[in-house]
Amino acid sequence: MYLQTFGLREPPFGDAPDPRFACLFAREREILAHVEYELGASDHSVTLVTGEAGIGKSLLCMLIEADAPQHGVRVVRHGAGDYALETVAWLRSMYAGFGLPLPLSVDANTEAHLVDGLAAGLGRLAHHVNHRFLLILDDADELDEEALAILERLYVASGKAQAPFHMVLAGLPELRDRLALTGPGAPALGRHVRSRLPLNPLNAEESERYVRHRLHIAGSAQMPFSRLGLRSLRDDGKGNPGRLNALAHRALERAAERGEQNIGERALGFVAREVLPQYARYWLRRYRKPILAIGAMLAIVFVGGFAVWVFTGHSPSRPKSFVEVTPEQALAKLQDALPPPDTGAVRVWGELLARWQVSSKETSVANAMNCDALIFPGFACVSGRGTLDQLRRFDRPLVLELDDSHAKQQVLLVGAGDGTVRLYLGGKYVELTRDAFERIWKGRFYAVFRIDPSMPGKLSRGDSGEGMAWLTQHLSPNDAKTAGPGTFDSTVETRVRNVQQRFGISADGVVGPETMFALSSLEADGPHLARGVP
Repeated sequence: MYLQTFGLREPPFGDAPDPRFACLFAREREILAHVEYELGASDHSVTLVTGEAGIGKSLLCMLIEADAPQHGVRVVRHGAGDYALETVAWLRSMYAGFGLPLPLSVDANTEAHLVDGLAAGLGRLAHHVNHRFLLILDDADELDEEALAILERLYVASGKAQAPFHMVLAGLPELRDRLALTGPGAPALGRHVRSRLPLNPLNAEESERYVRHRLHIAGSAQMPFSRLGLRSLRDDGKGNPGRLNALAHRALERAAERGEQNIGERALGFVAREVLPQYARYWLRRYRKPILAIGAMLAIVFVGGFAVWVFTGHSPSRPKSFVEVTPEQALAKLQDALPPPDTGAVRVWGELLARWQVSSKETSVANAMNCDALIFPGFACVSGRGTLDQLRRFDRPLVLELDDSHAKQQVLLVGAGDGTVRLYLGGKYVELTRDAFERIWKGRFYAVFRIDPSMPGKLSRGDSGEGMAWLTQHLSPNDAKTAGPGTFDSTVETRVRNVQQRFGISADGVVGPETMFALSSLEADGPHLARGVP
């Protein structure tokens, strides 16, 4: 377990809903307040709560169940396991839940008698003790048409018996569609639904608050996820608490197994492929043994077939139908995929700011596109010309400007390998061979980076004071003795020249914007070029 590694008292991301970890946002508070209002303002109501699997419906039902007795309401909550019972057994469990004596007569243990007897018993109980009654049906989408008809009959019978009776049905969005049907064969219970309350996914801010809240409740003294790791967790979770729990739990397990204290974007990417069903690694992990068995059988068949093929005089040859895509064909497809230059530039710069986690409160996309030396305090921009190999050493996403024939079209470099580059065009990603790409890119680039707000625009030999602390720390990140302020002497100048030569910058020993960008790229924080590009 990872509890000791991260200083936790208990697992913060369990599979089962736990009211102790409830993190309530506006949507949950509105639903709870609405149910409480219905219980107090009317004698009968049917409330429908719908949302996708893992969105938090079961936890909401548990919170409603826990709060209702404080307002003089007797509650019975049923889930999918109860619906598997025979109808008679299911109805008898409601008697026990509401505190009514079970009918002893054999004749009274039919569906019709049980429904009428339950309604009559609730009416008598309400008359004597002035109680109201709430039936919560979680996973109600699993109820069949017969069960829905029984519930409708119970609702109508309780009204005739003057029993204040309310129902909350929680299920998948398909339940809402079923109860909205009209005409012959449609569930009659749908006519009594007074409120239809959707439980929508969390937004980005709420997803991060959700993760932080559960870690805090579990006793965490520090955030185990890096800023980019938390962003990746948020994006892959898609606002679904169930997905967030599964991803975060596995990420903590994996980090503890590897002895890591900080979980970054790359680790979350691996976990997503392992946990989420849309990735092949999930199915490999879930059905490992059957897949290995089938793979072994296929390998035996393949090896046997290949051996027979070779020994019968055949030899492997290049398929005659094999056709390579030429650079001209690749560039033609790229040209078709490019958006209008103005639209593409806005999307590309917006994506770059998002990768740096720059909010609209800090700056606008239009302002960043000007690429001023200082976009806002602590965030700078630099432009210049370079080679693809030089940009690979920077290891940061950069805006590249294509040649004049493409109307100053801008794209975002997000990955670069030995033979391929990966680009974001402002709506889609494409990969091109380096040979094809270098035909349309003439070296112009724009880059943004975070910098110490006290850093001046230029530092050279003889300077001291503001900015020297940042410079010496980045020139010698592992040497604590040189991490403080000092003077720009010959030793510092030599180190600056070495960094400039390493990154292919003019080795003049002066720390300008491009050298500052090169030094900032040595930091682990911030976005980096994608790995795995061939």
